[in-house]
Amino acid sequence: MMMEKLSILLIENQGRYGKGLRLPQIPPIKSVRVVNQASLNIKAKKKVGVAVEIIMNSGFNEILNAYDRFFENQSDPEGVHQVRVRIRKFRAVLAFFKPLFKVESYQLQQDTLRKMGQQFGEVRQLDVLLSGISEIEKNANLESSDFGKLKDHLQGKREMAFKQLLTSLKTDVFALALLDIWVWKLNDPWEAGAADLQLSIKDYTDKHIENWLKKIRRSMKSLDIKDQQAVHRVRIKSKKLRYVIEQLASILDRKTRKSLDVFEKIQDDLGYYHDVFANQQLLEQLVATSDDCHLHYQAGIIIGWQMMAGNRKIRKFIK
Repeated sequence: MMMEKLSILLIENQGRYGKGLRLPQIPPIKSVRVVNQASLNIKAKKKVGVAVEIIMNSGFNEILNAYDRFFENQSDPEGVHQVRVRIRKFRAVLAFFKPLFKVESYQLQQDTLRKMGQQFGEVRQLDVLLSGISEIEKNANLESSDFGKLKDHLQGKREMAFKQLLTSLKTDVFALALLDIWVWKLNDPWEAGAADLQLSIKDYTDKHIENWLKKIRRSMKSLDIKDQQAVHRVRIKSKKLRYVIEQLASILDRKTRKSLDVFEKIQDDLGYYHDVFANQQLLEQLVATSDDCHLHYQAGIIIGWQMMAGNRKIRKFIK
């Protein structure tokens, strides 16, 4: 579905792209299958530029397929999450290989991808909160009706946000943004003088993963858990490294691959802690506009319960 739209938009908007566009490389009008990690065919000695093209093609295809699955089953909240995750994974890969790209064009793609992902933010946050309430109901052995008024209110907000998201995604704006990224990666995005372009994908990865690891360890040592922005930054850094390790697993040593589990755990714990405060802010905004004491009571229980759970998860990071 999305690939067909991109192909049509390419023909209709050729004037907006540079003369360097190599039209034969534009994908044919057909569905694109998901390229899984096992089929990336990345060898350790392969030149980094060639390997990155393979990785970017895979990541781009995953965004397209997630978008199509989202529209095929709009009632599944996971669909929203998967499009957002695929965009974030693509951003992580670009960030890891940033030294290879022309600075200005690279930053333009990152800015575009960030804005694309932000469109899914409100719906995803409401899904996270609603899922959290269901988890509390299950663990606390409460009747589902105990939070009925609050859930109904949040579900109404979610439906409104989802309608706005669909309206936005059905326009050509989202597709044109994807097309711009596709054309960018076809048209020689590399920084000609970048010394790292001479490296193999293995040598480049060993060099830069170690740098990323050092930065994360440094951030963890000085982490102030009361600083929500600092917690969020460490979480994002860990998540990006996790995504990169997933993509490059076939050329990494066992120790580095095993570190994926560590970063997944860090990400989960810091992610939950971050969501606690995001949920608190969302619920406080909700009750601030209502005089319903039952709504205030239910929101207070949720905030208190999640704060307690979040504090338990974050204790291991307290020095």
